[in-house]
Amino acid sequence: MRIKLMIEYDGSNFCGWQFQPGLRTVQSELEEAIEKATGEKARVTASGRTDAGVHALGQVAHFDVEKDLGSKYAGALNYYLPPDIRIIKAEKADESFHARFSAKNKTYKYVIYESEVDSALLRKKATKVSGKLNASQMNRVAKAFVGKHDFAAFMSTGSETSTTVRTITDIEVKRKDGFIIISVSADGFLYNMVRKIAAALIKVGKGEMGYDDITQLLDRNATFAPVAPAEGLYLFKVEYKNE
Repeated sequence: MRIKLMIEYDGSNFCGWQFQPGLRTVQSELEEAIEKATGEKARVTASGRTDAGVHALGQVAHFDVEKDLGSKYAGALNYYLPPDIRIIKAEKADESFHARFSAKNKTYKYVIYESEVDSALLRKKATKVSGKLNASQMNRVAKAFVGKHDFAAFMSTGSETSTTVRTITDIEVKRKDGFIIISVSADGFLYNMVRKIAAALIKVGKGEMGYDDITQLLDRNATFAPVAPAEGLYLFKVEYKNE
C-alpha cells in the first residue's frame, strides 16, 4: 500500500533531504523510522529535495509497504523519529499518487529580519539583513517574476533539468510580526531558484536593483550570482492534482 506523509522539519542539523552515505539527512532518518515501525525497508520519495539548512512546514512524501498500521502511521513514525522531524499527517493514498510527479504547485516562504546584531535565537531560522529594507518596493518589483519565464539566471549549477522555464503563479513580499516574508508559488522550482529570487529582492529592498534589472535577468541578458542563505527558506505547502 502507498502511504502519503505530510512532514515538518527543522533543517538546521541536516545535510539536506536526500540520502548521502555517512551524513545525516531527512530521507535517511525517515527510512530508518519506517523500518523500525514496520519491519520493512522502504524508499521515501519527496515532492522535492531541500538543501542543507532549509526547513519544511509542509513537505510531502510517499512510500510503499505491506504492513497496515491503519491510522497509527503518524504516531508510530514520530515515536522513532528525532525531535527535529515530525509527521503532521499520514494517510493511505492511491497507487497513482506520486509525491513529486503529481504535484501541481509549491509554495516557499523566505524569512528575513533586520538587525545590526545577529540574533542568538533566529540565527538558524531566518536571514539577517543589516539596515532597513523597503518592503513595499520589494513587493512591487517582485511582480516582474509572475508568469511563465525562463529562470536560467536564477538557477545555480549542479542540477540537471530538461528546461529552465517555470511559471510563478503568485509572489508577495510583506512585513509581518517584525519579519519580512517573501512568499513564492510556482509549478516547479529550479536549483536555488527561490534563494536567488530572495537575494535579488533583498537588493531591491536596499535600492541596489529595480524592476528593469529583474526583467533583464529574466530575458537572460545577464547572470545573477548571489544566493540568499539557506536558513531563511521554508517549504511551506505542496498542492496536488484532484485536491
